[in-house]
Amino acid sequence: MNKVFGYARVSTADQNLDTQIDALTKAGCEQIFQEKITGISTSRPALDEMLSLLRPGDTVIVARFFRLGRNRDHLITLVSALTQQGVIFKALDLGIDTGSISGKLVINLFAALAEYDRESILEKTRAGQLLARQKGKHCGRPAGINEENFKKVKMAYEKGFSVAETVELTKISESTVKRYRKLIQ
Repeated sequence: MNKVFGYARVSTADQNLDTQIDALTKAGCEQIFQEKITGISTSRPALDEMLSLLRPGDTVIVARFFRLGRNRDHLITLVSALTQQGVIFKALDLGIDTGSISGKLVINLFAALAEYDRESILEKTRAGQLLARQKGKHCGRPAGINEENFKKVKMAYEKGFSVAETVELTKISESTVKRYRKLIQ
């Protein structure tokens, strides 16, 4: 027999779940999983428990669409995974129901927009890097070895200075000091 699960989350301990739970109860949820945890937290015990119980044909209902995921990408990944598992997802605030063709369309549109957004950001980043290179600017860690700094690190190493002492003395970054010391040894 298919089950109807509800999921409610607030982002801070002082917020109240009552309105979400009321809406989920009215929507016919048999079991409601509750979480008082920040959206950015990767630890979501109630969500994980609910997800482990889901079977094809079950329904997951949230009162508010963005309560399910940590962020837009996580939310879309979760809803896509539910759909692939044969679980119906409903968001009461937006009227989304992946059991209907229009609900599936909305979720697919959200996923496409998220992918477009990610690709657009990557494209802008690549264009900016290319422009910087064309202007002669170097992106990333300096290539090769700065001979002057290498000599300073070598001298400090030969005098028995620690990495921390070398950093303090030369004002060269710790990662560079460690990298140069590996070349010396």
